[in-house]
Amino acid sequence: MAKTERRYTPLSPEAAAAALTAHPAWIVERTRIYRDFRFPDFKAAIKFVNEVAELAEELGHHPNLCVHEWCFVQLELYSHAAGGLSRYDVEFALALDERLQS
Repeated sequence: MAKTERRYTPLSPEAAAAALTAHPAWIVERTRIYRDFRFPDFKAAIKFVNEVAELAEELGHHPNLCVHEWCFVQLELYSHAAGGLSRYDVEFALALDERLQS
């Protein structure tokens, strides 16, 4: 099995929640992980979207992004190849949190 195929192995919501225990801002639902971010203004929200886009390109995993109400961004992760959650989604969430802390 190729590395990419293992990455997209389906992951149960319980396993995803366990992997994100130390990251409570991420919400795990049946087939997705999401998190809402609030920024002081629209420009800061768009800057964040661009930072997420850079990480997405680096990791080869592209989340859904929604900018709304001018200062909010919702980021949603799931894997089409897995038909829902995969380890790759959790890895992206953890990588983003790490990048935000640095």
